[in-house]
Amino acid sequence: MAAQDPFLQGVVGSVPSEIATPPKSWLGRNWKKLLLIVPLGALVFVGAILVLVMGGIRNSEVAKEAAGRAQTNPLVVERLGNGITEGWLMSGTINVNGASGDADLAVPISGPKGKGTVYVTARKMGGTWNYSQMTAMIDGSSDKIDLLSNGTPVASAAPTSPAQPAEAPMVAAASPPTDSPASAPAAGPSDPQPAGVIQTQETNEEGVVGELTDCRRSEGVLTIKVRYRNTSSKKAHLTFTHWNAHGDDAKYYVTAGNKKFFMLTDSEGTVLSTNSTGNGVETDLDAGKTFLWWAKYPAPPADVKKINFITPLSSPFEDVPITDK
Repeated sequence: MAAQDPFLQGVVGSVPSEIATPPKSWLGRNWKKLLLIVPLGALVFVGAILVLVMGGIRNSEVAKEAAGRAQTNPLVVERLGNGITEGWLMSGTINVNGASGDADLAVPISGPKGKGTVYVTARKMGGTWNYSQMTAMIDGSSDKIDLLSNGTPVASAAPTSPAQPAEAPMVAAASPPTDSPASAPAAGPSDPQPAGVIQTQETNEEGVVGELTDCRRSEGVLTIKVRYRNTSSKKAHLTFTHWNAHGDDAKYYVTAGNKKFFMLTDSEGTVLSTNSTGNGVETDLDAGKTFLWWAKYPAPPADVKKINFITPLSSPFEDVPITDK
């Protein structure tokens, strides 16, 4: 066998000792750190988005209105104490597109004596928020406090004539105090009207009553508000408008003299009413729960002092006094 070339033998023998181990890539050197950094970065990003969203909701006009009414409502202050504040972890949705929008929020509130939540539903039309629900619920209690009521809560209302309606103080100046008993028949039922209620009518749903709380004329617009209350111990259901039944809106109208007044509409033809919140408007009312319905109408002439309000849900509200503001 021929002898191996010494030169080649040297080269071959030196190869293993001269090949160096390739350095690790950056990823290979830092993969353990990435396992910590990536999830942490994702949490920071999600947290930042959450803070922005919560801040936007908390600073919205709807949330501020709900918190402000809770802070000044005597019954809420009685339950939670003075110095009520709103919390950060608000839930729900709010959508605004220029002069229109809608909101459905749960605003947490707390005070020295406890905590609670304000549930608020609103719709923005023509740049103005209109509220169909604003109810405060206190933790540990089944009580529901209506923050949209114009009157003082029943629990702390000052005593009045048992059958005297809420509007009576405005006509008291025209009649001597001794005439108060004579005005009692005007209220109708023997039960007193709750504070802030102008007139009450039974509805077609057993156990549910309609409480007309506002009949206000301002700048050519008449605003009607009716609070529907479930006085029974069972769940009730109210249907205001049916799906694809656009003629239902015309069933809610005001009469004054020999004229009918139908709901006002915006530039897009949408009625200015709770009825505009969907193609069909209905609500479930648990025992003791309320739902506030509202609508805006062309105001009757200034010399008209009373109106009738017609609704398919109840008997007519008749001779309702108009408040000018």
